Amino acid sequence: MIVRMGKTGAIFSAMVLLIGPPGGCDRGKGQAGSTATDRVVIYCSVDIAFAEPILDAFARQTGIKVYRQFDTEAGKTTGLMQKLLAERGNPRADVWWSGEIFGTMQLARQGILVSYRPTTAADIPAQYRDPGGLWTAIGLRGRVLAYDPQRTKAEDLPRRWCDLADPRYKGRIAMADPRFGTTRGHMATLLSLWGEKAMTHFYEGLRSNGFRRSDGNSHSVLLLVRGVVDLAATDTDDVIVAQQRGDSVAMVYPDLDAPDGKRPVPGTLWIPCSVALVKGAPHGTAARKLVDYLVSEQIERRLYASDSRNVPVRPALRKKLGASLPAEGRVDYAAAAAVLDRSDELVTDVLLK
Repeated sequence: MIVRMGKTGAIFSAMVLLIGPPGGCDRGKGQAGSTATDRVVIYCSVDIAFAEPILDAFARQTGIKVYRQFDTEAGKTTGLMQKLLAERGNPRADVWWSGEIFGTMQLARQGILVSYRPTTAADIPAQYRDPGGLWTAIGLRGRVLAYDPQRTKAEDLPRRWCDLADPRYKGRIAMADPRFGTTRGHMATLLSLWGEKAMTHFYEGLRSNGFRRSDGNSHSVLLLVRGVVDLAATDTDDVIVAQQRGDSVAMVYPDLDAPDGKRPVPGTLWIPCSVALVKGAPHGTAARKLVDYLVSEQIERRLYASDSRNVPVRPALRKKLGASLPAEGRVDYAAAAAVLDRSDELVTDVLLK
């Protein structure tokens, strides 16, 4: 049995009903400390098109019912994070599967996650595993600028993210709200690398350029395809999906260099998905099985084979699949996660004022 919940936090009461045992069964089973193994609840901000087939396969293979809650495109990750925080005294979710790493690190610091070292993660490099076992990362996506090669010449493209503040790109840029999803982590990464003064100057330039705030990364690409903008800040998977449907879209990997040129960071940002066990998970046994499954080599293979084309974090698997990782910038995920809240404040006070 597979149960799908709605996409928005507005259906909270319906969600409570769904994750309760069906048919008037013993309510004691499935509560905190339970050993119930026939069901699991997952909060997931990975795109439904890529996550659903994986969760369906797990349910078929194990016979475990998978109750799932997805986030909206516009509120990616942040909405479900707020639900986890609100429910910390009475957890309803067992597993957290995010399309990024920064918010997961924030949840770990706030005591929402519990240590678990998946049996399938031994070959994942240490940089993609929390030292305390609070999360495991898989499947990288790159932050890129999408463009239409039929309209924009290669020599006209920004080579650094800070170049988006240049007046020559006025009225030509689309970007998702920087307080949500991978865009949030991207901006926090820039803040951690550049500092507040440079970030404020960047936001002032971006605001002066009249950037188009979209409802999510895929919407940014759609605005590009429709000719509303020439450049869309997005993730690699959104570009690949657009290419698969026949749109004229290409992408570049801008460098993370500071605007003053004194702190060069060649390469751009690659963001992994992350998986974690929720502290107090009502269905701990089934939850651990699902975490093992999600961080396995099998799932990294599947994500890479999908239109998402997530690059595996496992070096041996990456080599086996011929999966390249172009323009990888050396960044500190933890440093970026530590300034997420301050980054949100700067976005609100400077970019969106």
